[in-house]
Amino acid sequence: MDGPDDSDPGLAGLSPEFQAMLGGLSGHTAAFAQMLEKRTKASKEVEKEKDDEVYLESYADLAIHEEMLKDTERVKAYRTAIEHFGPTWAEATVVDVGAGTGLLSVFISRAGARKVVAIEASRLSHFLKKVVEENSCSVEVHECLAEDLSLPEKVDAIVSEWMGYCLLFENMLPSVLAVRDQYLKPGGLMLPSKCRLLLAPIQDDHWRQQKVDFWHRVQGIDMSPLMPLATASFCGIPQHHVIDPEKILAPGTCIFEADLHSVQLADLEAFERWLSVCVPSDRRLDGFVAWFECDFAGAATLSTAPSAAATHWKQTAFYLRQPIGGGVEVKGSVSFQKHPSFSRGYQVSFDLQAPGRKARSEGYELR
Repeated sequence: MDGPDDSDPGLAGLSPEFQAMLGGLSGHTAAFAQMLEKRTKASKEVEKEKDDEVYLESYADLAIHEEMLKDTERVKAYRTAIEHFGPTWAEATVVDVGAGTGLLSVFISRAGARKVVAIEASRLSHFLKKVVEENSCSVEVHECLAEDLSLPEKVDAIVSEWMGYCLLFENMLPSVLAVRDQYLKPGGLMLPSKCRLLLAPIQDDHWRQQKVDFWHRVQGIDMSPLMPLATASFCGIPQHHVIDPEKILAPGTCIFEADLHSVQLADLEAFERWLSVCVPSDRRLDGFVAWFECDFAGAATLSTAPSAAATHWKQTAFYLRQPIGGGVEVKGSVSFQKHPSFSRGYQVSFDLQAPGRKARSEGYELR
């Protein structure tokens, strides 16, 4: 048996032949690790291409554009901002990133811009060209990804409706930033210019009764064995619907904000904010609701808050699998992280704790 004072001689205690063999294995291991890294990188690039194809194909569906064009709050905010800055664009080049059916491009042209560049990567670009022609607008249509845009000159302003559910879902903002970084003149204008994502605690009796408690007893039949499945199915994914302002327990907290003139890709990768919620003794915490607000350089604002007029974005609710009873202060954090396998999504996590209650972590996928 080795004594307490014995020391390990390490490789020096091994024969030269065995040391050489270990050195060779180390080299093979390093080479194998490099090969795996290359394959992983290539696999992620392929996955992103597939995500992009599905995303662009979805925007070739006219139903999505119908919903957006019928969103009067969305259209009003953009039209107000464009008409406000239009008189200053007589000598300007303005880019519309993700032009879709061409509504904003036509607005920009009619507002007085010298040159309008419309970028649309989906199959809808074919119809976009016809729309601008029918409306006698001077719009230069580029059927390409924003990242592949090629222009001979810098531009004065960039307009884009890039926001998705919970602001960042769909991950279109990087495409807008790619155009900004390559073509926007110093001091150029971004519309919208600023945005922020807010979060508030909610108690939603109606939703929980309809989606979870419903399964306790159905038509006189005990279906309670299905309640865990209902909880996992409906509380495990974000819910996009309109939230009654009366369900909100406290004012919204800003968990993310960005100035579109300066925000960087790294800022979109991940972010985390601390939370503190005082739940009244006669209420309970069912989850959290998220919404966003955009400012158009002081010319207009767009809010998707529960207290504002409804938009097609609605709000995004994150329901806890088990509510937290009232009379406590709940503390913790919320974090957003780019999805590891779906390039246009995010993983959202809540870590919560309250006095006398078991700490919990709740995870969701925006995808």
